[in-house]
Amino acid sequence: MTAWLNFVNVLVSSALVILTFALLAYTLTYNFRNPVARRFALLLACLMVVFASDVALDSVASAASANRWLRLQWLGIATAPAAAYLFSLSVLATTNYRLRRRRWLGLAAGLLSAASALDALFGSAIVGQVFFQRPLSYLEGGPLFWPFAFYYGLTSGLAWANISKARQRCLTASTRARMAYLQTGFVAPAIAIFPYLIAFALLFGPRESGWLVLLVSILGNVAVGFLLLLMSYTVAYFGVVTPDRVVRYRLLRFFMRGPVVAILVILAIQTTPSLERWLGLPRNVILFSVLTGVIVLSQLLLSVTKSAVDRLIYREDREEIAWLRELDRRMLATTDLRQLLENNLAALCELLRAPSAFAAAVVGPDLILEATLGSETERNQILAIQDWSDALGQALRSAPQETRLPLFHRGYWLWPLTEAASTENSQHVIGLLGAQAHSQTPLLNGGEVEAVETILGRTAQALTDRKLQQSMLANLRYLIPDLERIQQLRGKVPYATADSAREPLLMLLDPSPIHSPEFEAWVKDALSHYWGGPKLTQSPLIRLRVVGETIQQAGDDPSRALRLVIGQALERLRPEGKQNFTAPEWLLYNILELRFVQGRKIREIADRLAISESDLYRKQRVAIGQLARILSDMEQSNAAEPPALKVHEVDAPPC
Repeated sequence: MTAWLNFVNVLVSSALVILTFALLAYTLTYNFRNPVARRFALLLACLMVVFASDVALDSVASAASANRWLRLQWLGIATAPAAAYLFSLSVLATTNYRLRRRRWLGLAAGLLSAASALDALFGSAIVGQVFFQRPLSYLEGGPLFWPFAFYYGLTSGLAWANISKARQRCLTASTRARMAYLQTGFVAPAIAIFPYLIAFALLFGPRESGWLVLLVSILGNVAVGFLLLLMSYTVAYFGVVTPDRVVRYRLLRFFMRGPVVAILVILAIQTTPSLERWLGLPRNVILFSVLTGVIVLSQLLLSVTKSAVDRLIYREDREEIAWLRELDRRMLATTDLRQLLENNLAALCELLRAPSAFAAAVVGPDLILEATLGSETERNQILAIQDWSDALGQALRSAPQETRLPLFHRGYWLWPLTEAASTENSQHVIGLLGAQAHSQTPLLNGGEVEAVETILGRTAQALTDRKLQQSMLANLRYLIPDLERIQQLRGKVPYATADSAREPLLMLLDPSPIHSPEFEAWVKDALSHYWGGPKLTQSPLIRLRVVGETIQQAGDDPSRALRLVIGQALERLRPEGKQNFTAPEWLLYNILELRFVQGRKIREIADRLAISESDLYRKQRVAIGQLARILSDMEQSNAAEPPALKVHEVDAPPC
């Protein structure tokens, strides 16, 4: 019976080693900056040392080796009370409780644990000589063992009282429930690593206590495993700024892919000798087969049960999460768009027997080359032609949409690309498709004309989807920082005075435009009508408090005040020194100043700054985002103290 109990005890201890190591790695990876998580990681490290030593002791062959492992185990046993108490202080501090004397108790517990660990490693006051008798080995109790046991129980009790105090101070039902989980799981460290064997040996004798210690160890370790999971689940929420559903999903998927698979592998290895005797096969054959089956089947099981896990984790949010995942699958990235366009161009070239082709998108008043098919020489030839926009307008006027007859221009057949919702009377052009021509008009039969129509439709749809996605991503770039701030506020319990709480209340009653996901788009619109127009005079940015502070300087003209504020933000974006059109640090300012203040054309600006037009548009989006952030900072700082800014007003655009 003792041998069987020892086998089960080793299996359970091995599982606990894997579990504590996995939870330690997870905590240090996702919650390292939080003091609660760091103290919990220290406690997990103590538990891991104890359980790992238990597993190693089952394989030692001499008393000297057992002595080394037992003293290493006592390093975890001796430091665990202090680690548990310090962890409880961190939890209590999250409720804004003033620790005061408890900090001194934590320091005293740390010193006592350090002294106990040193004595266990090198002395004999707490533990003495090794008692080596397989399957149980232990260090005999010294004269200070019972005082240490009293210190162990007292410190663990005080730590548990701190967790109970933190639970009582929780104000909401959800925080009280989580603290109750933590309080229940906190029993695990105390019951997991106390040296019961020494106490039983001192009370009942070493020979009579073996089977009882093994039985208690098995039952206690199984309970400890479940309690540690409960405790880790609660600690995983401390200090994170992600939604609860993300934390639950991440923790569950990590647990299923890591500890569960590793525990199954260890159990398979431990049971291999029995299978070897039963099947009569070599150990390596059985081991490789069992490990391969466990790993492959466990991953397959995870994939099959993914939908069930989603229903368990997300519950009422399943529909929204499904839409987000569908969006991720259907997103058309830049590389995806280029590949799709190149495939369409290849099909068009094969159909028309053309050596090269290109697809361009309409961005503002210009055409941006998105994809080409052909040699570098032919690409340069396409870029050298300057009047593609004029050709596009001519193609729209001369070719009805139903016939899709191409326009012959400078050796190319050209097809205008319009949105699917456009009509003949109102065509919204989104791009241009061209193929190198070998005659004035392509000679196509009915099937080939239909194939060309299909290619044009796919290309137009791709450009339309890409345009919508770019608009959505532009909004997300501004929205994500706000979402992060919301998650940070969600994860904190404010302990504010009446004066400090007044300003957030005013912010809720009179929200600023900077909190809108369309803020960056409004900044771009105001810049496009910088010298006058409905996008400036009717801009929601006029509701900015910093604009209200400037309206007296603008002669009570809101649009002029907004132009003043935008000019101030541009001055903040401007680097120090004399304006330089080639220095990288001046690039963003130069783009906004040349494009919107001076009103120059894209091609002229690109030549002036020595960059391509496509790169200019990308940098322009970055510059507008930077200007939006500056305006947001001005608005937030204006709530406390109006910034001293140098104002430059120009009554008319420069010639």
